[in-house]
Amino acid sequence: MKNTKHTMRSKRPEYRTVVFRDQSADVRYLTRSTRTSEHTTTWQDGNIYPVIDVDLSSAAHLSRARGAEDTARHRRPVAAGRS
Repeated sequence: MKNTKHTMRSKRPEYRTVVFRDQSADVRYLTRSTRTSEHTTTWQDGNIYPVIDVDLSSAAHLSRARGAEDTARHRRPVAAGRS
């Protein structure tokens, strides 16, 4: 079987513009993906795109990490021997 450029291209997944919505951090990203969804959302440009919900993204992780840093920064130092 001879592979041509045409048959090689047909094996590649189809990319489309989608919105990933991080429910825990309340953040949305417009990007390209091979994933699709039956659910849609309207983006800031007025176009409707498939929306893919994720439970935890790097945005949620960073916001939680920053919260931990802020908490650590605001703690008072404890003198030796005291708790």
